[in-house]
Amino acid sequence: MEIRFIYCLLILGLSLVGTGCPPQETSNPVTPENISEVVLENYRLTENETWEPEKTYIVNGTLEIPRDITLNISPGTTVKFGRNALVTVKGILKIGTPSRVTQLVHLTSDNIGPASGDWNGIFFDHTHDLESFIRGAVIEYATIALDIKTTSPTVAECTLRFNETAIALDGSDAHIRYNDIIDNDIGISTVGRQTLPRIENNNIAKNETGIFCENVQSTIRHNNLNANVFALRLNVKFDLAVANNWWGSTDPIEIADVIIDGADPGLIAKQIGTVLYEPFAETRIAEAGFPYPTLLTGLK
Repeated sequence: MEIRFIYCLLILGLSLVGTGCPPQETSNPVTPENISEVVLENYRLTENETWEPEKTYIVNGTLEIPRDITLNISPGTTVKFGRNALVTVKGILKIGTPSRVTQLVHLTSDNIGPASGDWNGIFFDHTHDLESFIRGAVIEYATIALDIKTTSPTVAECTLRFNETAIALDGSDAHIRYNDIIDNDIGISTVGRQTLPRIENNNIAKNETGIFCENVQSTIRHNNLNANVFALRLNVKFDLAVANNWWGSTDPIEIADVIIDGADPGLIAKQIGTVLYEPFAETRIAEAGFPYPTLLTGLK
C-alpha cells in the first residue's frame, strides 16, 4: 500500500510538470558585439575607438573626442544626430578612408522630417594637428557641418548638403577639394588673415551664398561656382584674387552680378575690396566635385 501511494504521488508530480505553465522563451544574451544600434548620450571617449558599418550610431547631446584620443569612423558607417547634438574634436577624428572610396560614411539627422540646423555639427577645437581627415562622407542637416578652428584637416571627396553652413574655416590651412557643396545656406565661410586654406576642384552650387570670404589669402581655383544666389561675397577691405573658376557664364557682367564686393554701388556700410575673377574658366570644370555620385544611392 505504501509503495503504491508513493508511486501515485510520483505520477501526479510528473503530470503537473507536463501540464503546468510552459517555460518562457529566452534568447541569447545581447552583448555589445551584436547590438546593431548604439545610442550615445553626452558621450566622452576615454580611449581610441573605431566605429564600424555593422552598427548605426545615434548621438544625443555632446560627443567629445579629448586630446590624445582618436575616433575612426569606418567607410559604410551611419551616424545619426539628435536635436542640437554636437561633436567636439580636441583629439583626432578620421572619417572615411585615406585611400580609394568604395563606401560612404553618412552623418545625418535623426529626425523623421530632417531639416538644416537639426544638429549643431562637428567642431574642431584648436587641435593644431594635421592628422584628422574627412574623406568619402555625406554630411547633412547641420547648423555648421564642419566648424574648423586653428587646425587643418583635409576635406576631400565628400558631399555636404542641406546645412546652414557646410564648412567654416577660422585660422585654418585646411585643404577642401573634390567635394560637392550644394543646397546649403552658405557653402564655405573663411576667416583669418595669416592662414592659407586651399579650396580647389569643388562643385559649390545651389547655395544661397557659395563662399563668404574674409580671408583673402585663400586659394580658390578650379571650382564650379554656378547656380548659387551669390557665388561669392567678400566681407573685408582687401582685394581677393580667384582666377580659373567656372561661374556659370562667360559674360563678365553676369559673373559680376553673382559677386558681392566693393564694385557694388549699394555697399555703403563698410569698405570692401574687389574680387579679381579673371581669367575665368570658359566651360564647366569636368573633373571638379564629388567623384562617386553612384554611391549616394546606397545610403541608409
